[in-house]
Amino acid sequence: MQPFTAPDAASSVAPSAEHERRLTIRLENYWLSLRWSPRGPFFGDFHPERNPVPWSNTFLAHVRGKPSTVHFEHVGEGISTLFKPQGTNLPDREWLITAIVRHCGDIALALDHATPTRRDGSFVRDDGARVLYRSLLLPFVNAEREPCYVMGAFTYRLEPPSAKIIPLEHRSKSKR
Repeated sequence: MQPFTAPDAASSVAPSAEHERRLTIRLENYWLSLRWSPRGPFFGDFHPERNPVPWSNTFLAHVRGKPSTVHFEHVGEGISTLFKPQGTNLPDREWLITAIVRHCGDIALALDHATPTRRDGSFVRDDGARVLYRSLLLPFVNAEREPCYVMGAFTYRLEPPSAKIIPLEHRSKSKR
């Protein structure tokens, strides 16, 4: 397997709502164009430079064995920035699995159903900013046509923390 590198065209700028929605649609359409097996496209056919979602907002998981063991081969820095709890000392794998299930869906179910899993929603980060996101899980098969890879992608917009309104009677009075 060839190592993945970030495509040059990927931008770290948060897209507008319409552009952000189109990115996930384009990625899913690309996935569908690769699908020659009923269990999903062959992982070897995927070309990261054709992925419209910034590489920093994706992850790649390889699932092995029964019971399933998930090994993350790529986790974009945007995912860590958005989802890693502040001040945690948990290993990345522990908070990452929780975040993916909460915001994307179950990786094992995506592989079992061999269909994309889409979610959208919002949450408030520790800094008070609201994150509006769309996520997509895409299952892939290996050369033996066994479902074993899942690519996850996130697109999002950040809304700044709301300004706190302080009632007039609680404002400090300036001395004149």
